[in-house]
Amino acid sequence: GKGMDAFGQVGQSAFGFVVPGRVPVYSEQFTQIEALKWSCDVENSQQIRDVVVFLTQPLAAPGCGVGCFITGPPFDKWHFVGSLGNESPSGVFRVRWPPDEGAPTACRIGVSIMSLAELQALEATLPGTELVDFGRKVANDLWNYLGSFEVMQTHGAMLLPLFNRWMARFEDRCKHDPFWWLKNSE
Repeated sequence: GKGMDAFGQVGQSAFGFVVPGRVPVYSEQFTQIEALKWSCDVENSQQIRDVVVFLTQPLAAPGCGVGCFITGPPFDKWHFVGSLGNESPSGVFRVRWPPDEGAPTACRIGVSIMSLAELQALEATLPGTELVDFGRKVANDLWNYLGSFEVMQTHGAMLLPLFNRWMARFEDRCKHDPFWWLKNSE
């Protein structure tokens, strides 16, 4: 189709995905649903935590990338999970179903050619990583624990801005290097 031109030569496998532990699925198995959008059904999706999406060749369209989405029945509400481009031709994306939807037994993976500006805007909407969420919970628990001590009654207002600065620094570190805490830094 016309949209495949952005991927270069028609007929070649342009992209694909793999659910860890399963066989890879290539673009020939996707259905084109709009000019620049394709989707593919995935069975037994309630077990899926991550999906690897990849390009098999560089994008021919300058200033474009590929948005990766997932949806469950009735397949009308697509959730952005991540993006690919010539600089980052593959990605491991966490599958997060909204709490009100739960994990469906079947889902669809969708890819869409989009401008880099559109993709950057979508990236900004992704929820924080689990590490950031965990850090926030630990920080709140520590703050509540410290709040039970007399020193916090008298100096808590002074310490709160420091605590908030630490949390912002923690979130920034997680955003730039999610594995910083695994590195030996004594």
